[in-house]
Amino acid sequence: MAFATLAASAETPITLQTASGEIYGTLVAPENASRTAVLIIAGSGPTDRNGNSVAGISTNAYKMLADSLAAHGYASLRYDKRGIASSAAAGTDESQLTFDAYIEDAAAWVDLLVADERFDRVVLAGHSEGGLIALVAAKRTEQVAAVITLAGVGEAIDATLRRQLATQPEPYKSECYRIIDELKAGRKVAEVKPELAVLFRESVQPFLISQMRYEPAAEARALKVPLLVVQGTTDIQINLNDAIKLSTSNFTAKLAIIKDMNHVLKPCASLDQQAQMMTYINSSTALAPTLVPTLAGFLNELK
Repeated sequence: MAFATLAASAETPITLQTASGEIYGTLVAPENASRTAVLIIAGSGPTDRNGNSVAGISTNAYKMLADSLAAHGYASLRYDKRGIASSAAAGTDESQLTFDAYIEDAAAWVDLLVADERFDRVVLAGHSEGGLIALVAAKRTEQVAAVITLAGVGEAIDATLRRQLATQPEPYKSECYRIIDELKAGRKVAEVKPELAVLFRESVQPFLISQMRYEPAAEARALKVPLLVVQGTTDIQINLNDAIKLSTSNFTAKLAIIKDMNHVLKPCASLDQQAQMMTYINSSTALAPTLVPTLAGFLNELK
């Protein structure tokens, strides 16, 4: 990796050079910022640096998080994942993409941040799937001061898929389970029925195989730096059991339950799907009010 130099600015575009192309991000750095910076790692799917997606998601959650952290004196860096938005050119063919590539990208961003004389160390803040990326990437560099999981997954992707598919009718469910078993064993499945292609098409199987090697609770247990597990009470994608599993895996971890916060970090008192979806498509809705103070309190306690 070759790293760009970070210029002094309140909001600066940042470029990470990789073997497959450039990955683009944004550094928000307030004046007299803490020497600890936060790397915001996006969740699954085509999610960009701001928390939005071509799949119809428009939250601006990560941008709001960056701006709010700056108000508390903390710089942050958020980025478009390889293959997404401005980083589209860095994406390889889908069949060549692995979960490990996302992990290595996060570790490389850490190195870029600490190359800036303003920062000594980095806290990884991973949202949803990004929480697992953060847990693993923290072990790839000594510059990580702590990890924060925001609505982070608490079980391996194969277990999550089984849970999500449990209510499907037969023989659909059994065939899905068979494919999951094969992928978990590291074996690709050559023939996938058309109705299952959206989940298990051959080109996405290498990514799933690589992701299934990581179990979030085990990664949390092995973590050597402070861990904050943050979970909302009205999250319809990740539940409190995930947060409890993560936090109890590491005896030094702190668990923060945010009342009425949903998966996109926005306030939503209802579990009704329509009410939830309104926060997924309304980029002007503010973050859950106690979220950033909770994060800032954790950051302030780091030594």
